[in-house]
Amino acid sequence: MNADIGFGWIVFFGFLVWVFQVLRAGTQGGTRRSPSAPAPRPYRPDATRSEGERLEELIRHLEGRLDRQTGTAGGKSTVVVKRPTPAQPRARPRPAAATPRTAEPVEGRSLEAPVDREAEAEALEHRRLAAVAAREEALSDADHAAFEIRVRADREPDAVAAPIRRLNARQIRDAFVWNEILGPPAALRQ
Repeated sequence: MNADIGFGWIVFFGFLVWVFQVLRAGTQGGTRRSPSAPAPRPYRPDATRSEGERLEELIRHLEGRLDRQTGTAGGKSTVVVKRPTPAQPRARPRPAAATPRTAEPVEGRSLEAPVDREAEAEALEHRRLAAVAAREEALSDADHAAFEIRVRADREPDAVAAPIRRLNARQIRDAFVWNEILGPPAALRQ
């Protein structure tokens, strides 16, 4: 008897076992059955959706009332919004020349009025370039002197110093308690 069966016989035997399992599964009604998916729940709108639907209904109702009041039947109405003009960027203040602002906000400007966006963009670009040019200029001796005066004025101590107040034991204890309550946690203190 030959003791060496060989590797090929083992592979062949494994293939046969696999074929028999496939055939047996086919005779039993197909592949393995997976657990069935749960039945879908009946539709119930959530709170957010129902609130949105109520708000849409309210808006439609208000639009209908507004149309009835103005006498328009579904047409567009003109809305006039009063708003100030956009703020102008401020240039660096010059001690010699001050420019007063006389521009008042335009009231009653309709949002549906034609607007020249290119002209506004060009004006904005010119303002920005002027601000850059003003910032890039070399400072004069007058500018340096004005800055020195401002710095020294900030550093000078007040002529009348507030008297030092003495605290009693109760006030010190209250201050310590409030520091413990409002201060950082003890684990984070250094």
